[in-house]
Amino acid sequence: MGAVAVSLTASGVVFANSAPSDFGELPDRMVVAASIFTDDATVTFGYVPPARTSSIVIASPAAIASIGAAPVSIAALQTEPLLPGAGLPTLPELTPARAPVEIDKELPAVAPMAMTPIKASAASAMVVVDPQPSEAMAYDNPASNPDRMADSISERPQGIESLRDAIIEALRANPEIQIALARQDDARYGVHEAWSGYLPKVDMQVALGGELMVPSTGDQTMLRRAEGVVTLNQNIWDFGTTINDIKRARATYRSAQWGTRERIEAISYEISAAYLTMLERTKLIALTESEIAATQKILDMVVIQEDLGLTSSADVSRAKARFQVLQAELIDRRSALAQAEEAYRRLTLHLPGKVVDLPSTNGKLPTNQEDAVALIDTQSPRYAQAKEDRRSLERQKASQTGTFLPKVGVMAQGNWRDDVSGPTGLNRDVRAMVTLSYSFFNGGRDIAVRNRISARLREADYELDRRRREVEQDLRIDFNSLAFAREKIATIESEIVAAEKTADVYRQQFRESRRSVFDLLDSQQILHAARARQYSNQIALQLAEFRVLQKLGGLFDLLSSGEPLPNIVAQSPQQTRSKLD
Repeated sequence: MGAVAVSLTASGVVFANSAPSDFGELPDRMVVAASIFTDDATVTFGYVPPARTSSIVIASPAAIASIGAAPVSIAALQTEPLLPGAGLPTLPELTPARAPVEIDKELPAVAPMAMTPIKASAASAMVVVDPQPSEAMAYDNPASNPDRMADSISERPQGIESLRDAIIEALRANPEIQIALARQDDARYGVHEAWSGYLPKVDMQVALGGELMVPSTGDQTMLRRAEGVVTLNQNIWDFGTTINDIKRARATYRSAQWGTRERIEAISYEISAAYLTMLERTKLIALTESEIAATQKILDMVVIQEDLGLTSSADVSRAKARFQVLQAELIDRRSALAQAEEAYRRLTLHLPGKVVDLPSTNGKLPTNQEDAVALIDTQSPRYAQAKEDRRSLERQKASQTGTFLPKVGVMAQGNWRDDVSGPTGLNRDVRAMVTLSYSFFNGGRDIAVRNRISARLREADYELDRRRREVEQDLRIDFNSLAFAREKIATIESEIVAAEKTADVYRQQFRESRRSVFDLLDSQQILHAARARQYSNQIALQLAEFRVLQKLGGLFDLLSSGEPLPNIVAQSPQQTRSKLD
């Protein structure tokens, strides 16, 4: 084996890579190095076309190999170790036969090879490279396993997942929404029914048959009888019965509308909560992957330092343990993401595409609890539904009271008779009259109905009060959650800033051998945990805002960016089967 080209980073850590050489006496080892303490730096092993790497024979651990398309010439001059207090093995002095070599042409491109740690011994004549590859602890990336993810990928839509479209499709497929819409249509036609009390009623009757006439005096007759009657009735005054029926029907219709709105808001929140859960877990996975990559660099560094005798096996074990903990954490978070995606699919009947941040609630939330509570009377679907139910009963009771009073109307009638009540021939008559009808007694039925309505009205009063208490309590709880989440934002941000500064200082001190790998790993773990809490707190804050909007009936408007809700009425299963038949 020929000589070895070695590169030291600022911390004194050695990186080496195997590469065959086409130049007889030149080194048969190639080095590509970069500082592991630079956040934006990467370590590349092997050639990266079209660049070429020049290699040299060195006699000092201070020599640095270069990467680039242009040939280089580097001489080894320094023999002192770079790490304060740590002794590096001293390489033998150069001999004339092994003087620094200038390479004036590029090396041929080769395939990347596995990284190998350099084992050094103070008594050795040269640095010996262990031909065995170092232990790799790369984490499993789901994107690198196409067989395992083929089924789920084929079901996933491409592009960004539109939450508004997902909610609309879920509403169309949701039986509860379709039931609510059917009840809403029923109530709407009930208004038309009540309005009919203002319109005239026209009836017609035609009869044809035989008539046996047996008078007290005279002969018995058997004749064919024919008659026709057309009657028009128009209500003039019923002491509020009709108008109260119309108001009752309108209140019932508004109650059905608010009930549908409440279900739409509830489903919108369920789907958006599942969406935000996926977003949070996706961000946590990305955070864990970045932490694993950083820990992998530290692990590689510590393994090489152990081979050089600069650290103990305890440091390596600690780094490996931290790496394995992160791998287990990544598996748990991927499992949690898969569960969140299944929960989203259960609500929307499809797997999500790419999840992104949702619209902000700036300017759409009440400024404080009291303002939110003041909006309950006008904007809360749950409270408004109960209020309309009570109003409907109130109007029904007023309408029932009208049955105790007379009704005034107009009746117009035309008659056509042929041989009615004997051989009278053809007779025609027309009449128009003002009528007054009044029910004096019907067994107490009207009183019983009114008492039943009064009992239901009393129940509606308590239901209205109960719903207001519930909505107000929920709003106050959600605003408390908002307040605490907003307070935590500043605390967590300060914690992250402090953790970043600590990690930077520890990295610098680690370079100077003033900190152990334990300190470095602990500082990174604290920073990682703070960033994870930041993501979780952001999602918790947004969910609290969404709950406030849901209870005030504004969540769907926010998620749809103000676009109106399209027609979501779907055909019933029976109608679909009838068409197929």
